[in-house]
Amino acid sequence: MFANSAAALRAIFLASGLAVAGGALAGLSDEQAAGKRLFEGGIGISGESPQAQVGSGGLALPASALPCANCHGPDGRGRPEGGVTPPDIRWSELVKPYGHVHENRRQHGPFNVDSFRIAVTEGLDPAGNRLDQAMPRYLLAARDLDNLQAYLKHLEKRAARGVDDTRVRIGTLLPLRGPLAEAGKSVRRLLEAYFARINAEGGVYGRQLELVVAEYVGDSALSVDNLTHLLDDGDGVFALLSPFAAGFERRLTDLAQARDLPVVAPVVLELDNRPAANTHVFHLLSGGTELARVLADYARDTLELDNRAIALVQSAGPAWDAAAQAVASHLERRGGGSPQQVIYRPGLSDLDAIVGELETDGSKAVILLGPALDPVDFGAAAARADWYPELLLPGPFASPGVLTLPPGFDRKVFVSYPSLPSDRERPVWQDYVGLLAEAGIERGPHATLVASFAGAELLVEALKRTGRELSRDSMVVGLEKVQGFESGLLPPLTYNTTRRIGALGGYIVAVDLTKQVYRPIGPWHSLD
Repeated sequence: MFANSAAALRAIFLASGLAVAGGALAGLSDEQAAGKRLFEGGIGISGESPQAQVGSGGLALPASALPCANCHGPDGRGRPEGGVTPPDIRWSELVKPYGHVHENRRQHGPFNVDSFRIAVTEGLDPAGNRLDQAMPRYLLAARDLDNLQAYLKHLEKRAARGVDDTRVRIGTLLPLRGPLAEAGKSVRRLLEAYFARINAEGGVYGRQLELVVAEYVGDSALSVDNLTHLLDDGDGVFALLSPFAAGFERRLTDLAQARDLPVVAPVVLELDNRPAANTHVFHLLSGGTELARVLADYARDTLELDNRAIALVQSAGPAWDAAAQAVASHLERRGGGSPQQVIYRPGLSDLDAIVGELETDGSKAVILLGPALDPVDFGAAAARADWYPELLLPGPFASPGVLTLPPGFDRKVFVSYPSLPSDRERPVWQDYVGLLAEAGIERGPHATLVASFAGAELLVEALKRTGRELSRDSMVVGLEKVQGFESGLLPPLTYNTTRRIGALGGYIVAVDLTKQVYRPIGPWHSLD
């Protein structure tokens, strides 16, 4: 659209590769989603590609060979190419009341709905001047034109939040008061110091990175309100980095999807099994569900147990129902029947009765899934029954008291973790320690800080891959293309169009109760 000849002629030879399957896209109305398909892929409301005509001879081509985004860029601002710059076609630019003066001295007043239709279909500007002959004339239905206008209006909103020519605003949600304040303030100082390093080197494509913080206050509803204000107030933010969202991860994924907001988060704690629920949140490390799957594989492959000898004792609630089902399905796909599943409800469940039921049913290994049941309490109940199964604990649910379990559990307790100190390459670790010194951090939650540092590296890498023409959509696509990214502090990170956990898998660590130590056993276990 409205392109100069050099860029438009080049577009003839580019395959679009941008068509999107039917249905509304995240954060877009049905009309905007249809307009996006037409803008980026040249696919109309009918599902087919309308005809486009190019040049004085009216060369006919499908619009999919000449989508608007090829010349004007995914953000609609136009991108310099071959010494020319296709104009900015965001709706707010087209309707500016003082009109436009182009490089070739062609002048005209502002566009409106009717003159926009004439420009797209007949190649004439509001003053009746003919557009460059290389500008395609698209034979579009009225609904396609309406949808295209709706998407061009959306583009200005997408591009305006958190990004301008000189900076990119990155948001986060952190506890700054109360018992978690030290951790929150440490993460803040670390990210600020990391951004200062990047900015001192010229930023990313000339843009400086700016960190803005919303406060996590313990209450999930109030914390979400604080985050929403951060997104809406002032210039907003382009993406979120390392937000503290324990207890309301589903609300965060919903918010990110509704706002078309990329999020780089350290760990997924609760599984969100709704279809296509998580399109925008990219987790670095596996959480409880994935680590339970690692332990389930260990029970089968190393302990050589049949599925029926493996029991899942889960916390109550929809999230943990889904998590337990995911682990059970993982085992069932490998054959051998279904594991036992038991729900534990604090204050309601009789733990001694649960232990007796599991022992009677022949359980040889027990996986504790969820935060409701402390492994120490389970161990005490098992010891009262003089029953000592293999006890398998995902790292997030392994309380500090694990080392105090009854002696009968010695060499029978195994914990899974998403990363280990052995993942840390010495030069990168030294660089990280130096950054801590620059940030004035003398102590802090190292696991959280390491993940935040690696997350910041991933975000900057994605910004670089996305390029100067920065949009939230292109950022999501850029993250989806990350393969085997080495942060130097975590296992390699890989994403794709359906995968949102970078290091999908974990390590197994044995608990030596006699020597009071943890001993890593075996290499990284991948769930790919």
